Amino acid sequence: MSDYDVNVLQEFVSKSVSFPDVSVQMLPKVNLPTASLMTFGAPLMLALAYIYFLQFLTVILVSEKETHVKEHMLMMGMRESAYW
Repeated sequence: MSDYDVNVLQEFVSKSVSFPDVSVQMLPKVNLPTASLMTFGAPLMLALAYIYFLQFLTVILVSEKETHVKEHMLMMGMRESAYW
């Protein structure tokens, strides 16, 4: 270590360290309103929309597998990366 490094190290060691005064406090409780239509309706509508989309996607994929669309397109020269 050089003399400069030793001097800098001694400065940091000799200084006293003080910690900030920190306090912790609970957040106030807010009275929630009673359940509304939006509380139960929004999650229900989102779930139904997702189920419809999943059913639609499954029907499309199964019909493609049944008709062998991908295999026929590959025989015609289409690349597999272009299919997806």
